[in-house]
Amino acid sequence: MRIDRMLSIVVILLNRRKIKAQALADRFEVSLRTVYRDIEAINLAGIPIISNQGGGGGYEIPENYKLNKQYLSPSDMKSILSALKGVNAALDDNELELIYEKIQSLLPGSDEKRTNPGDEYIVFDTIGWDNSDRYAKKIHTLYGAIKSRQLVQIKYIDGQGKNSLRLIEPMTVIQKGISWYVFGFCLKREDFRMFKLSRIKEVLNTKKTFLRKKGNYRDLFEKFNSHGKMVNMILRFSIRMKHIIKDNFENASILDQDDNTITIKIKIPEGEWAIGMVLSYGDQVEIISPKSMRRTIGQRIKKMSVFYKKNLNLT
Repeated sequence: MRIDRMLSIVVILLNRRKIKAQALADRFEVSLRTVYRDIEAINLAGIPIISNQGGGGGYEIPENYKLNKQYLSPSDMKSILSALKGVNAALDDNELELIYEKIQSLLPGSDEKRTNPGDEYIVFDTIGWDNSDRYAKKIHTLYGAIKSRQLVQIKYIDGQGKNSLRLIEPMTVIQKGISWYVFGFCLKREDFRMFKLSRIKEVLNTKKTFLRKKGNYRDLFEKFNSHGKMVNMILRFSIRMKHIIKDNFENASILDQDDNTITIKIKIPEGEWAIGMVLSYGDQVEIISPKSMRRTIGQRIKKMSVFYKKNLNLT
């Protein structure tokens, strides 16, 4: 989250004399361009950051500058507290809890007491609506292993449904969209991998330490996006699904619409996920193109039809 990163940059600069842009980029695993944008935004917010050139250069805040605790409004601090509370619901980190208490202590007067849930402006719920701990326990174990740089053993089910036992060097826990992932170095594959938490059935911290390798999850995402095959698909939905289209296909191009149907064009990753996505809408969608995908879906439906007729005595 950008506000969390910018606040961290300010705290770092207030507590040390000088730091280079590359060191900030490495620390937060972002690009140099992102660091430059963050520094510019902090300057525009009124906190002076000086850039020194040369071998001993870097960013610093003037020695005589002090950040007034009232610089952030109570509303600003409550938003930060909500973000920290949401994140820590999954991590259960004592250090984050301490940060939470420190920021809470900055709230003036009557605002020092805990915020009434009914008065919250924004809420970050990292666990989900069912309040389940099925992810929280895994995240907590992985996060602890990452901080301690300890190997973990996982029982994993891949996209083809195959079970395997993996030993990984966990590096980053990621929430992307509604899904959680752990990025790390897989000793079995001898390469960086991304593991979806919903496919991890068990996590065991081996307590064996490792040296963190150079690499980050963004490189893996870029590699996937550059090599993963995408397919242009034209779908004709029932007009009743118009609200679903707005929710799930924000970048779709609407090609045609009448009182009964709405036809869109989307670009999605080719493969089993695309097939499953189309089938999930049942008789409310029809594939117009590509014809190869239309045939594949037709064959799947035919097999399903035979199965249900056989087992339910349908005619």
